[in-house]
Amino acid sequence: MRRYLAIVLIVWSLLSVSAAAAQSQQTFTLDFEGFPDNQSIDAYGGLVFHFGWRFGDLRSGRYNAPFPESCPDFGGTCAFAVNGNGFARVSGDGRGWIFLPDNTVSFSALVSTSDPLTFTAFAANGTILGWVVADPNTFTGQLDRVTLTAPPNQTIATVEVSGTRDTWLIDDVQYTVNVARGAQPARLVLAQRVDDVARPGEVLALDLVLENYGRGPVFDATIELPFDDNTLILLDATPSRAGVWVSEVQPGLMTIRTGPLAANRDLVRMTIRFRVRDEAPNGVAIGRLARLAYRDGVTDFGRGQSNVPRATIGPGPELTYWRAPEITVAGQTLTYAAAGFAPGEPVGIWYNPPDGAPPVTVTTVRADGDGRVSGTLSLRDVPAGMYTLVLYSHHSQQTFVGEFVVGAK
Repeated sequence: MRRYLAIVLIVWSLLSVSAAAAQSQQTFTLDFEGFPDNQSIDAYGGLVFHFGWRFGDLRSGRYNAPFPESCPDFGGTCAFAVNGNGFARVSGDGRGWIFLPDNTVSFSALVSTSDPLTFTAFAANGTILGWVVADPNTFTGQLDRVTLTAPPNQTIATVEVSGTRDTWLIDDVQYTVNVARGAQPARLVLAQRVDDVARPGEVLALDLVLENYGRGPVFDATIELPFDDNTLILLDATPSRAGVWVSEVQPGLMTIRTGPLAANRDLVRMTIRFRVRDEAPNGVAIGRLARLAYRDGVTDFGRGQSNVPRATIGPGPELTYWRAPEITVAGQTLTYAAAGFAPGEPVGIWYNPPDGAPPVTVTTVRADGDGRVSGTLSLRDVPAGMYTLVLYSHHSQQTFVGEFVVGAK
C-alpha cells in the first residue's frame, strides 16, 4: 500500500503591494523543522491549525520522500520533495484550516502534491475572497511556491486546504502582516534552562527560549547572554530555526539575534554548549542574567530579562535543587507563592493527593514582571490528608514542591 504526502501552496494576486506599504509590513516563515513526526499542529509560528494537521519528519522513514533519493522499503516509490526534513500535512480526509493573525495581507507556501489541491481564502466575515488549485508536481524533485495576496483594503483571515488524503504536503509557509493597521504590542518571555549541577570537565548544555505571547509581532530581538569565562569554555550554539544566529562573541558575553517572531505563541530556541574548565572549583555559581532588547509595532525600545539559573559547579547529581514554594493554610484556603521564574513564562500548578492518587490540576498562570507567581486554592472539597503542591515552569523547567495538610472537616 502506497503512502503519499504532498505540499500545497496557494497563489492569489489581485493587486501588488506598493513600495511604501511594504515598509510597514513584516513577513514570517514557518519551516516545520525540529518537531517529532506525527505530532499534532495547533498553534505554531503565529498561526492556528485546525482539523488534523500534523508535523512530518522524513527521518522517521514513514514517507515516500525525498525524491529522487532512496525511500524506505514499504512498497512505495520516491515521489515528494521537501526542503530539509520537516513539513506539514493533514491526516484524515485531507482537509484542514489555517487561521491567520489580524491584518494578514498575503500567504504563501511551498507545495508537493500527487493530486490537485485546492486553497480557498476567507475574510473574517466568512466571505470567500478567492481560491486556487495547485497542480500535481511529484516526481519532479522540486517544490512549487504559490502566493496569495489580499485585494486592497482587505485581509485574509482563514485559508482552507482541501485535497486527497495523504497525497500532499506543504513546507516553508510564509505570511505577511500589515503592522500599520492597528498595531498590537508583543509580549516576550526570555527563559534559561540548564542542569543544576555541572562537574569540572563536563559539557554543559544551556537552552535559551524566547517566546512571544503578545498579540503583535516582533520585528527583531537581540539577546545578550553573559557567561563566566574563567569557568566555562564556549563550544557551539545551535538555533531551532533559520534566522536565529550568534552575531557576536566577546570574552564572557554572547550576542544573539532572532529575526522576526510572529504573534500568539511563536517561539525560538538556542542550545548553547559549554565545557566546564577542569580547574573550576566546586561551589561556584555559573548562572547569569540574560537581557533582551526588541522592536515591535508599538515601540523600538522594548526591554526584558531572563531568570537566573541556579547552576553551580559541584560533584552532585543533576536536577537536585527542587525548591519549596511559600505555602500558608488558613481555614479552607491555601495561599502559595514562588519566585525565580522567567518574567512572563507559563507556570503549571497542580497537587498530588495521598496514597498515589492521580494529580489534580489547579491552573496555569504566567509569572509577573519580577518572575513571581502567587495565588490561592480552595480546600473546601479536598479530603483530609497530606498533599504536595507542585509549581512547574514550562520554559525554564524549574520545579517547586511543598507539602500541606488538610484536616478532617
